[in-house]
Amino acid sequence: MCTVTFIPRREGYLLAMNRDERITRGQATPPTVLEIRSVQVLYPRDVQGGTWIAASSRGIAFALLNWNDARVVQPKNYSRGCVIPALIGCSSVRNADATLNRFDFQGILPFKLIGFFPSEKQIAEWRWDQDSLIRESFAWDSRQWCSSSLSDAQATVRRGLAYTRAQDEDDVNSVVWLRRLHACHDQENPPFSTCVHRSDVETVSYTELNCTPHRVQCHYIVRSPCGGEAGLHSVAIRRHVCTDAMACA
Repeated sequence: MCTVTFIPRREGYLLAMNRDERITRGQATPPTVLEIRSVQVLYPRDVQGGTWIAASSRGIAFALLNWNDARVVQPKNYSRGCVIPALIGCSSVRNADATLNRFDFQGILPFKLIGFFPSEKQIAEWRWDQDSLIRESFAWDSRQWCSSSLSDAQATVRRGLAYTRAQDEDDVNSVVWLRRLHACHDQENPPFSTCVHRSDVETVSYTELNCTPHRVQCHYIVRSPCGGEAGLHSVAIRRHVCTDAMACA
């Protein structure tokens, strides 16, 4: 239950994600810097130690959304949050594919995993439906992904309208514009707002990744983004651009 917005830059990108969760679920831990397989990474952690968004010093980022419109055929045994930590040390799309092909997804509920690879100028989307894992590739262009426990399809339509209208604003694709978009509400259909406020579910955090040629910075708000930037957490790592084709394979 999330909204992910991607904005490409010449040598990097902006990436924002609203995390929509049950109000009764425990609070996540703000992002910290870790090292995985000699690669610096940063990400927030949920109550089970997993994550829904992460980036590495290579500039590669992943975001994971629940796939609510897929039919659930197996009970949940493992959290979807374990997927990204196992993957964030990867160096390329091919490397990510190989890692995922070795991963045991049995007992994990359906999801959509989006990978952003700035050195390759590729966006990859993996979809797990509890039967098979399928990958689709997209051009290095602005895009948005949406999910909702009520309906992924309806959330995509309603939030897509707000995203489309925002394209006409003077500061389109700026950081200020991106934060305003993720804080907006749908007055005609509130349950499908980009910033969610339902009796049982709400947007509990906002994560923003800013990847430049020199660093990857994460800004994290531990509450709905419509409440302003109070409590903003920021952390950054130096970006390492791999120039060795063999090392990055």
